Amino acid sequence: MRTGNRGSTSMRQIRIFTPTNLARIQQMAAEGSSSIEIAKSIGSTSASVRVACCRHKIKIPRRGRSRRNPMSKSVRVSTVQPIVAHLPPSLSFEFHRKAEQLQIPPSVLASNLLAAIVDSNLYEAVLDDND
Repeated sequence: MRTGNRGSTSMRQIRIFTPTNLARIQQMAAEGSSSIEIAKSIGSTSASVRVACCRHKIKIPRRGRSRRNPMSKSVRVSTVQPIVAHLPPSLSFEFHRKAEQLQIPPSVLASNLLAAIVDSNLYEAVLDDND
């Protein structure tokens, strides 16, 4: 027979998933933070964070897809359609150098730039034909 006092244990536990922390979790998830990163920031475990996110319908990136750089906006891998772009060597070199400077893969930089153009309807501004 167990004589543990479950009621008093739960009363002494610190509540981690407060409304403030849930808002923080939602923000970090939107920024692409992993469950491990979120857990470290709120003092919890990644498993508990995943459960809380499931309960509160907060989508978090899958393992290995952490995005610390704000330029690396989340692109859903399951819905991505490949686009092949050919650049002259000089432009390709500069593009790869910028991606390295931002510490993101060139493919992510290309996706982010194209997504920004589409989302903000910047076609005319980018393709200005004043030549």
